[in-house]
Amino acid sequence: MLEKLQAPELDVLYRTANAFRADQRADKLDLGVGVYRDESGKSPVMACVREAEERLAKTNDSKAYLPLAGEPGFLAGMSKLLFQEVLPSDIAQVQSVGGTGGVRLALELAQAANPSLTVHLGVPSWPNHQGICNRLGIPVRTYDYLENGAASAANTLAAIDAAQPGDVLILHGPCHNPTGLDLSDNALDEIIQTASRKGVIPLIDAAYYGLGNELDADLARLRGLLVDTPECFLTMSGSKAFGLYRDRIGVLFAKCPSADIAAGVQANAESLARVNYSAPAAHGAQVIGTILADSALAQAWRDELGEMRARMTQLRAQIRELSGSNPALATIWQTKGIFSLLPIDAAVTDRLAEDHAIYMPPTGRINLAGLSSVTAPRFVSALEGLI
Repeated sequence: MLEKLQAPELDVLYRTANAFRADQRADKLDLGVGVYRDESGKSPVMACVREAEERLAKTNDSKAYLPLAGEPGFLAGMSKLLFQEVLPSDIAQVQSVGGTGGVRLALELAQAANPSLTVHLGVPSWPNHQGICNRLGIPVRTYDYLENGAASAANTLAAIDAAQPGDVLILHGPCHNPTGLDLSDNALDEIIQTASRKGVIPLIDAAYYGLGNELDADLARLRGLLVDTPECFLTMSGSKAFGLYRDRIGVLFAKCPSADIAAGVQANAESLARVNYSAPAAHGAQVIGTILADSALAQAWRDELGEMRARMTQLRAQIRELSGSNPALATIWQTKGIFSLLPIDAAVTDRLAEDHAIYMPPTGRINLAGLSSVTAPRFVSALEGLI
């Protein structure tokens, strides 16, 4: 039977990562997989995380299963972070396997409530959005997220107009992946309100909060979008803001029309989690819970996140100074977060890899954090020779 399985096409980002690892040149640059890197090129363990882990190593006295909803300290910490108080009664909350698991849980909940739903997705987008829908057998209707080099509210509103009540609209949180171009606050407000009137449920995927804007501004924005609509999903990843990529920690919030409905959604979310992975993992959740429960550690985390954001801002300023008026590079300093989408094709990215040992996916998405103040000039020079 198993011989009937066909080998799937390797994910483009992992294909790029494999090519990077196989390159023996000492000056190679990885601008592909979306992890934050510091000036030395390392993806560091945050100091606040290391401190939390040391405390947990001394105090943890059990490896028993967590509750289905997740680690209580983590859930309480994320609720307080987002809402500045306890979780509102009309919002369900469950720990997820990274932001990815949160998206999957949200889509499974929506599919259980409406088996005939369609997901509406602005492209380009994070490939797993489409991939998860494909695995669940959910139809996807795409539309152009960009128009004339900017995020298009008009295209998103047109997608809502074409949707049916009970459909899902996937939206990105701050720092859009892969473009780095966000919709304006006013546009997002109009989109959320229009979706609500149509009965379309927004699913907001927030992985990069605090990396492009001040943390509190991002949190206030996400909080407002969630509470100002009768039905909405919000998933928040712990990978980027806490640097816990391999610990696969995230949280899903589901805003409901009433507290009674939220209780039912909570029970369904926990039931889906049970059959997906039996019980949530503890480590990343306990780390974040420890950080957010301690005012000194929480402030240290905010400070470190601010330093990460400042490094990205400085890199953009440096690239702007180096590249002058080159329009192909203008997308870098016009965007936020760790990503920008360069207007180049696979032929250019192939040449960058072959001639300059600079690796990025053929889509032209660049992880800016893969550069440093030392390597940025080489990157700009190499790219200007090809465009």
